[in-house]
Amino acid sequence: MNAKPVDEGPTDDLPTKRRLRGHEPKRVIGYRGDRIVMHRAMRRLSFPLSRWIDVLGIPLALTAGYCALWPTIARLWERIIGFWSVALEGQVRLAAVKALVPGFGAIPYPHSDAALPTAVQWLVGMIVTLPLLFGTRFIGGRALPLAYWLRFIGVVQASAQFYFFMWPASFPYDGGGSIGSLTQASVVVVLITPWLYALIYNVLDFGLIRKLVLSVMGMAYLTVFIPFQYTLASVVLLKGSMLWYPQIFLLWAVFLQFGTLVGFYAWAMSWNARGAGGRRLS
Repeated sequence: MNAKPVDEGPTDDLPTKRRLRGHEPKRVIGYRGDRIVMHRAMRRLSFPLSRWIDVLGIPLALTAGYCALWPTIARLWERIIGFWSVALEGQVRLAAVKALVPGFGAIPYPHSDAALPTAVQWLVGMIVTLPLLFGTRFIGGRALPLAYWLRFIGVVQASAQFYFFMWPASFPYDGGGSIGSLTQASVVVVLITPWLYALIYNVLDFGLIRKLVLSVMGMAYLTVFIPFQYTLASVVLLKGSMLWYPQIFLLWAVFLQFGTLVGFYAWAMSWNARGAGGRRLS
């Protein structure tokens, strides 16, 4: 008995883009007849001269605007810090430090008289550090990235514990001045935010409005976030001592601010490109 070939039906049902054998060069055709699409990492983006307005004009205008608005922003920071100073019964007080940018004026920041750790504070630090180092080995699965992050926090704190156990009197920073320096650096972060986005986002074809919104959003968020961030840091140093300053300096100050900027950038990359209709830029 002869076997009959199976009727696979009309081939017109296949998408046109999958029926390209003989109509495309062999170097772009896969073994099944599919077209090999160029990977986005190998694409060359068009860069018209008008895009220099997005790359240079937006950050220049926003930087100049922020400098012009700084007296108003400084008063906002003074009110935020002053409110918490009253709420904390003067444990954190308003102070000012000269800006790193010439001619920018004074920068208000929360000042606290944090001291070196006592024996009890050092022991409390060890109680917090040990679970971070060894307790995270029980975290797995999808939470494994969280385990690595907590372990890294534990390593940073363990180094601080060792330093303050061996050479506590030689620690070169004080609670008030250290927060002032971090606030100075954070103002610089706000000013360079539109320039960072200009290099990694404004070069793409997302349209002027989207590029402007991203930069304004990042700068506005940091402007509101910074006084709250460092007021909380001042309270932590006041209650927990300078034992926690390495933790704040390395992970919870400028590093955290750049993390929020990366988050905004990742969100903005999901927006539709100009002229892409309902498609995302890929």
